[in-house]
Amino acid sequence: MLSLVAVLSLAALARAAPEPLEVSESLSLDNGLNRGDWGPIELCATRSFAYGFQIKYQDLGYVDDTAANGLKLYCRDGLGATTGYITSLVGNHGTWRNILQCPSSAYVEGVRAYVLPDQGSIHDDLGVDNVQLWCSEGTILDGKNRLTARAAEKAAPTDELLERAENPEIQRERITVDEREVEAVYLKAGHAGTPRIDGVWSLWAYCSSGNYVCGLETRVEKESTLTDDAGLSDFVLYCCVL
Repeated sequence: MLSLVAVLSLAALARAAPEPLEVSESLSLDNGLNRGDWGPIELCATRSFAYGFQIKYQDLGYVDDTAANGLKLYCRDGLGATTGYITSLVGNHGTWRNILQCPSSAYVEGVRAYVLPDQGSIHDDLGVDNVQLWCSEGTILDGKNRLTARAAEKAAPTDELLERAENPEIQRERITVDEREVEAVYLKAGHAGTPRIDGVWSLWAYCSSGNYVCGLETRVEKESTLTDDAGLSDFVLYCCVL
């Protein structure tokens, strides 16, 4: 017989709810953290799809840094009329960054996230640090750097410069490990950077042809005075048929 602790542990791993009938498929991160609680699945209005988003982000420099704390997807219908936004579970820290939008008539159909793994007892856990969404006509929306870039253009150097401009206390070094892009991140301490964390971009996940993002479910580790919280630790996007 399972103990109460084991039952509670299994419940914590379980998703909040099964996929709604309107959903055709889900897009999951391959590097999300097993921390926090899943929020409710929220869907755009019927026959509406995501065309833009914001991230709620806490800059570094606090006693317990948490980086991203939430996602907000903006929806519109086939006629281009805005039908509202969805959020699922949102953490307590940070502020909402600028709204980023796909060009007219385009919808979100892909996603990847930059996630920092658990740091143990040495450094502060951050969880999800950035999110990028792929628009159906080829534009990439980058939540943290407040820019849009054509997918055909390599925007990494620009991203890095903007990152340093927004956060002068951070240094990032881009390297490739097993054909995956990895960033080593350093928090400056005087003139010498002290190694803090390393993170990995998840692989891109896409809706099938004729499907677009229509829903969201987030996993958030909320504020606790006794633990090192990670804020937004994982999320799932849902796709619906156009």
